[in-house]
This record gives sequence, structure tokens and C-alpha cells, in this order.
Amino acid sequence: PLIPEAGLRWAEAHVAPPSDPRAEDPDMGLNLSQVRGVALAMRHRVVLLQGPPGTGKTTTIVRFVQHIKHTMRYPHPILACAQSNVAVDNLLEGLVDLGMRAVRVGQPVKVRESLRDATLDARILEHPLLADIDEQERQLRALRQRLPSLRGRDRGLGHRDVSLLGRKTREMRAQMMADILAGADVICSTCVGAGGDMLQDLSFPLVVLDEGSQCCEPEALIPLVKSCRHAVLVGDHCQLPPTVQSERAAAAGLGKSLFERLMEARVPASMLQVQYRMHPALSAFPSARFYGGRLMDGVEPAMRLPPPLPLPVPDVAGPIMFVDVPGGREEVSQGGSKSNRAEALVVVGMVRHMLATGISSADIGIVTPYLAQVQLLSNLLMPHIPPGAAPLEVSSVDGYQGREKEVMIFNTVRANPGAILGFLEDWRRLNVAITRPRRALLLVGNADTLRGGGGNATNIYTNATTTTT
Repeated sequence: PLIPEAGLRWAEAHVAPPSDPRAEDPDMGLNLSQVRGVALAMRHRVVLLQGPPGTGKTTTIVRFVQHIKHTMRYPHPILACAQSNVAVDNLLEGLVDLGMRAVRVGQPVKVRESLRDATLDARILEHPLLADIDEQERQLRALRQRLPSLRGRDRGLGHRDVSLLGRKTREMRAQMMADILAGADVICSTCVGAGGDMLQDLSFPLVVLDEGSQCCEPEALIPLVKSCRHAVLVGDHCQLPPTVQSERAAAAGLGKSLFERLMEARVPASMLQVQYRMHPALSAFPSARFYGGRLMDGVEPAMRLPPPLPLPVPDVAGPIMFVDVPGGREEVSQGGSKSNRAEALVVVGMVRHMLATGISSADIGIVTPYLAQVQLLSNLLMPHIPPGAAPLEVSSVDGYQGREKEVMIFNTVRANPGAILGFLEDWRRLNVAITRPRRALLLVGNADTLRGGGGNATNIYTNATTTTT
């Protein structure tokens, strides 16, 4: 078997659903829900780990890799991939922090600066063969420069020497690359990067794929064709699906990830059940609406108390508040995106109040479904951020997946007599938008539109304490 026999015995002993998923396993440094995910990943050749917001999926991945490499003595390098460079860097950081020999493949400029020492380029600079290769390449350059001045037999011999020296240099460089990669516990790469020249001759029997629910299917298959015999896909099909620009491609099925397709096929799967991000009052709604009530809290309310917030009725302020802006009107930009200036001005006033009360701009996030509103808010907020302060992040829902802030403002934008909600009807976008904050969620929008639109947007509105500007 691919997994050592000791690993399979351990997995068999830990694969049953725990009676209390929140209980800790001190040896693994994980809760029992995460331990079960690790056990399932070791027991089955293909397994899905669903990680709802704040449940520690990156922690689970790196502990799985550490457990299987160091404790169970798995003999081969593991390929760990994700769709984005940010997610790959998060995996790399976790692996390096645990003392794993991890090598990051890809362009160094796209790698977080603090992790550059773990890149393949950095490891090349440390390799003992590099000096010999540099000398060979110096000789090769000198030979090529001499060739035009050679005549007759000497020129033929010169071409032969260039060919031989070039081949020897390439072989030495290939040997150096093989030494570095074979000596690693884990190779980290984006999915697309896994198909590059650096890894073309290598096999990876075990592949871990993070952001599996965000990868379009061809992208997810790139690392899996590297002789994969055991695959662990980690993601959450209840959050954003793959981004597919082509309507024809989406209609043909590329909008559905391999993760979601395998979930529908009932491939062995486990959900991480304990969230450590949100105040329990914030997690209650997504747990009930999107995760079948199975999401549990690993934090107490006292650990996530809301800060002083800029609300007209502070005595009723809780972790989730809805601020009604009845006079707002949505406008359509030339590109078809939407904005709402009245709501944007309310958001700016709230941010100014929070900054004045000592909340750091780094702890505040603003999310909105429309790029035109992102641009409007960014322009209006710019003069109010103190010099030298951290940037205040304003982004679309897509830009905030995987992120968290102490306080999030969710500006819904839509305000129309027909109660047309647009992007707000997408339950997965809503799930991402409302699960970013740790301590407080402030929704800013038009109550009449949200009330009349129905569905999850209406339920979120009714779930919040409402105040009117």
C-alpha cells in the first residue's frame, strides 16, 4: 500500500466521527474533527476535506503532511498545490513553521518575500554543484565567442566541444534540480505551475490540492496527472466556485469544480466542524443556512467582543447589525456594474468613526458585490486614511475569500422598487461575504429591497438588529 501499514492502523483507529469534535488531540495539535479528516485522508485513495470558514483547513493540511512524512515515514516527496499563489504561500509558511523541508516552485517574484528562502531558486544558490555549473557555462560562453574566428578542422572541433560542454552542463543542472527536489519533504506549487518544466520528469504518488473547490476541472487535473495514486482535495463547495469568464465554457460544465463533482459522486468526505474565527452570533446563520447546523464554535463570545461601533442606537449594538439607507439609489456604470453613492457615504462615515475610536485601518474590511462600488468607496475613503496607516481593504466578494478582519462592513448596493437583488441571490457569495469578520458584521443597504427580494439575503436582513440612518 502507498500509506505505511502503521499509518493505516492509526487511521482506522481515528476515522470514526468523534463524540465531541471540539476536543483537542495534544499529539496532533488538532481538534478531533480535524484529526478525523487526517485519518480519512490516510485511509482512502481519494478523499475530500470540506473546510468551512475559520475551521483551520490550512492547519489541517500541514499537520497531515507532517504526520504522514515524519511520524509515518512516507518515503516520497508530496506535491502540495493550490489554485492561487497566496494559498500556496500559506501552505508553504505552515510547513516551514513545522520544520518541514518544503521547496516552492514558481517565479520568486510571486512568492511572499518572507518565504523566498524556501524557493527553488534560493535552494539552487546553496547547492554545491552550482559553482561547477557556473564554471562550465563560463567556458561555454568563451567557446562560442571563439567560434567565428576558427577555420576548417578547428571550427568543426569547436562546434563539437560546444555541443559536448552544453550537454554536460545541462546534465549537471538537471542533477542539481533532481537533488533539491528529491531531498524535499514537500514540493509546493500552483496547479498550473505543477505542469511546468521543473517538474515534468518527476512523479508524485501523493498529491494534496488546496482550494479544490475554486479550481476549474482542467486546472485541478494538472497536478493529478503526475502519477498520482493518492489524492486529498481540500476546499468548500459552499463558498465561491471556479471563476469562468466564457459563458460557453460555463454552460459546458467548467463552472463546477472537480471537488464539487466528486462530492456529488459521494467520494469519501469529511467536514471540519469547529470554527475559530467568528463570534458565535456571527457563525449561527451560516451554520444553519449553509452547513446543515453542523458548524460548531471553538471560541466563546467573550473572546470576540465587538468593538465600539458607529451606530445610532449603540445600546442595542450586537455582533451583527443592519444599517438601513432608505434614500439611496443604485446607478449603473458604463461597464454594467452598479454603485450606490448614498450607501457609500454612510460607509465612509462609519469608517471615520471607527478610526477615531482607535480601531486600526488594518482591522477593518469592506466587501461589496460590485466593482463600481469598490472603486467609489476606495476613492471616497482615500482622504480619510491617516498617513502611514495600513491600507483599508475594499474589495469584491471574490477578493475576500480566505481572508478575515476584526470588523467587516458588507455594503449590499442594490436599491430598486422591484427588489431585484442580482449578485445577492448567489448564496455562495453571501456565505463568503458574511463569514469574514471575527468580532462584528455591519450590513449597509436598503431594507425595502432586501426585504422584498426573498431568499437568503432577506433572511440575513431579518437576522440582524436593524437601525436606520
